[in-house]
Amino acid sequence: MDFLSTMGNFQLPSEGIPGALATFTILLAHEASHIFAANSTGAKLGIPYFVPSLQLGSFGGITRVTSTLRKREDLLKIAAAGPLIGSGVAVLLLLIGLALTPGEGQGITINATAFHDSLLVGALAKVFMGESLKEGATVQVDPLVLWAWTGLLINGINSIPAGELDGGRIAQALWGRKVWSRVNGVSIALLGFSALFSDISLYWVVLIIFLQRGPITPQAEEISSPENPYVVAGISVLLLSLLICLPFPFSFS
Repeated sequence: MDFLSTMGNFQLPSEGIPGALATFTILLAHEASHIFAANSTGAKLGIPYFVPSLQLGSFGGITRVTSTLRKREDLLKIAAAGPLIGSGVAVLLLLIGLALTPGEGQGITINATAFHDSLLVGALAKVFMGESLKEGATVQVDPLVLWAWTGLLINGINSIPAGELDGGRIAQALWGRKVWSRVNGVSIALLGFSALFSDISLYWVVLIIFLQRGPITPQAEEISSPENPYVVAGISVLLLSLLICLPFPFSFS
C-alpha cells in the first residue's frame, strides 16, 4: 500500500538513483568478473538476467553457461570470480561509508539492532563506531553504508551452496556432483526453514526451485579436482557467505 500511495511522487525515484548506482556498480563488478573468468577458460556465457526484488532492488543476475566446460576447475574459476570481486567492491564501499561522517541532514538514522543482521557488517560497524554503537541506541550512518550492505548481501546470498547459484556451482566444482546434490538438499531445506521468518529466504527458495535448481552445466572431465589455489578461493567464497548471512551474536556494549 505504501508503494501505491507514493506512485505519483516523482522525487522519490530521483532520490534513489545514487543508491541504485552504488549497488549496480557492485553487481556490475560481479557479472564482469564471471565474464572475464569465462573468457580465460574458453567458456561461453549467456546474457545475465537481473532478478528484480522489492526488498533489495535486485537479487543479482542469472547467467547461464552455454558451452560444455573442460573440467571442474574451469567451473570453479567462473563461479568464484563473481562473488570474490563483487564482495570485495562491496566491502570497500562499506568501509568508506563507515569512515565517512554524515553531513547535516544527509545521514540515515537506524537502530543499532540492525547491525545484528550480519556477522561481518556488525563486526566492522563496531570497529568503526566504537562506543557509539550500543544496544537500543540509534546511530547516524552515511547512506553508502546501506547501499554497500545491499550489494554485499546480494553477493552473499548468491554464494549459498544451492542449485545453480554461484555457491552451488562452487560446491560441485570442489567436491563433485554427488556431494553437491546432498549439500544442495540441505541448503534448500535450511532456506525453507528460514523462510518461515524471512521473506527474502522465501523468495530465494521459490527462485531456486523454479529457475536455478540445476542440473549444473556438465564438464567434459569431472574426475580431477581443482588445484589448491582455486580450492582456497572457492572455500573462501562459501565462508564469506556465512559471514555475510549469519547474524552478529554478540551484544553491542
